[in-house]
Amino acid sequence: MRKKSRARLRARFFAGAVFACIGIVGAACSLDLDENLINLGPDGGLPDGALPDGALPDGALPDAPPPVPDASTCTKDDDCKTTHGCLKGKCDLARKACVYDVCRNAACSSAACTTSSQTCGAAAPYKYRATSFLVGAQVIARAAAAHPYLFLGTGNGIVAFNMSNPANPNPPQVPVVGLGFIPNQFVTSGSRVYFLGNSVGANPSRLPIAWIDVPADPFAAKLTVQSALPLYNRPAGDGPTMLARGGDSALIMKVDQAQNYPTAFVSAPFVEPFTVTTTPLTFTAGTGPVAVSGTRLVMRGINGATNVFSFGLIQNAGGPNPQNLGDTVMADAGAASSEQYAQSADGAVLWVTHALTTIPNPNPPPPTVTVVRAIRAYFLIANEQANVDQSAGIDVETYNPPIVGPGGAVIGPSAMLDSKTAMVVHAAKENLNQTAVQFIRRDPLEVIKEGAAPKRVVLPIAPGTVVAAAGSNGVGYIVANDVVGPPTNATVYVFDPACPP
Repeated sequence: MRKKSRARLRARFFAGAVFACIGIVGAACSLDLDENLINLGPDGGLPDGALPDGALPDGALPDAPPPVPDASTCTKDDDCKTTHGCLKGKCDLARKACVYDVCRNAACSSAACTTSSQTCGAAAPYKYRATSFLVGAQVIARAAAAHPYLFLGTGNGIVAFNMSNPANPNPPQVPVVGLGFIPNQFVTSGSRVYFLGNSVGANPSRLPIAWIDVPADPFAAKLTVQSALPLYNRPAGDGPTMLARGGDSALIMKVDQAQNYPTAFVSAPFVEPFTVTTTPLTFTAGTGPVAVSGTRLVMRGINGATNVFSFGLIQNAGGPNPQNLGDTVMADAGAASSEQYAQSADGAVLWVTHALTTIPNPNPPPPTVTVVRAIRAYFLIANEQANVDQSAGIDVETYNPPIVGPGGAVIGPSAMLDSKTAMVVHAAKENLNQTAVQFIRRDPLEVIKEGAAPKRVVLPIAPGTVVAAAGSNGVGYIVANDVVGPPTNATVYVFDPACPP
C-alpha cells in the first residue's frame, strides 16, 4: 500500500504539467525494447527480485516494516520523520527531498543496522577518505548519485550501490530492473535519474529514454526503472547529449552549432505516445553549451586572440521561446585552458580550469612561454536565479615551478555536493602522475582545511584514469579505471569533507 500511495502522490504532483517539448501524437507507440533485458539485475543474470549475496545491509529482511514516510518533498528537517530505529531523516534542500541516514547519529561515524529489531550496532569512526571499493568492471565515464544510491555505467549496463554507510568497503549492490536498453548517458536531476540511449529508426526517429524516482528507502531490495520510446523529431544516429535540468527534468540537446543547438526538455513520468520536439536556440556566435542552471542553459565562449573566457545564459532552453540573456567576460580568470564543469540540483555551477601565465622562455625563441600557474575553481553561478559571478574564484593547487604547457596538469571530473561545496580532482603538484583530491566552499570562499593546511589527499593513481565524479548528501565519489588487470576493474573512492584526515 505504501508504494501505491507514493505512486498516486507523484501522479497528482505532475498531472498538470505540460511541457512545450512534448507533443502528444495520435498513434499508439510500441516500445520495441529487448524483453530479455527487462527485469534483469545489473549483470544481466538475475531475475526480477533475486539478489546476490550481500545485496541488503546487514540483517535486512524482505518483510521489514516501512522505514520511511510517503512524503517525497520537504523544506526542513522536521518534514522528514520516521519511526524506524535505525534511521535519521533530514531535508536535502538542494533536491527538496527527504534523505535518511542509517545508523549515523553522529558525524563521521557509522554502524550496521539490524532491521529485524531496528537497532544499530556499535558505531565506528571514519575519516575524510572514508573508504574505497571495486566496481567489478570498468566504468564508461558516467556516475550519478542520489542518496543513498550511487549509479555507475559499465559495458554491461547500469549497476547501483547502496551507499547509506559511506565507510563500508563492501557496499551492497542493488539490482536495477526494468531498464530495457543499455544507456550511453544518464544524469541525476534532483531525486530522479534519467537514462538515454541512441536514437534509432528513420526521421523522425525513436529515442530510448528511461527514469527512476530514486527511493529514499535505504533498504530497497531493487531499483525499478520505467522505460519509454517516444518519437524524436530528428534523424537516427543524431547523438543527442543529456544534461540535468531544474525541477527534476532533463535537457536533451544536439551539440551542433551549425544547427543552432536544437534542444528539448522532458520531465517524467512519461505517458506514451508522445514526441520529443527540439527547438533551435538563439545564442552568441562562437559559444557552446557546458551546463544547466535551473531552466537556463549555460553557454561558454573564448576569445581566440586573448584566450579569455566568457559565459552567457539562455533562459527556457528547449522551450518555445528561449531567450539569450547576454554574456559576462571573466576578466578575473584571465587566460585559461582545459576545463571541467559540475552543477548542483538547485542550479549552482562549478567551473574548474587552468590559470595560465607567461614567463621568459629559458630556451628562446620565442622570448616567452605560456605555463600553468595553478588549478583555479569558480563557483560560477550561485543558484538557479543568480547571474554569472566572476569574483568567486580561488586557486586550489599552485604549481611551483609552473607547468610548461597545459597538458601536464590534468584536471579530472569534479562534483558539487551542494550549492556551496565542491570536490576538485587534479594532478598533484608533488607528482603529476598522481591525483590530488580537495574540497572548496563558497561561503566563505576557501579551500577546506584541517587547521592551517588544506584537507587534501593524494591518490597513487594517474589523474587520467579518473573517469567520473559525483556527490550527494555531503559525500563525494571519485571513479577511476585504475585496475589494469586482468581482469580490468574500476575503483570508487569515497570522501566525506566534514571528517578529519
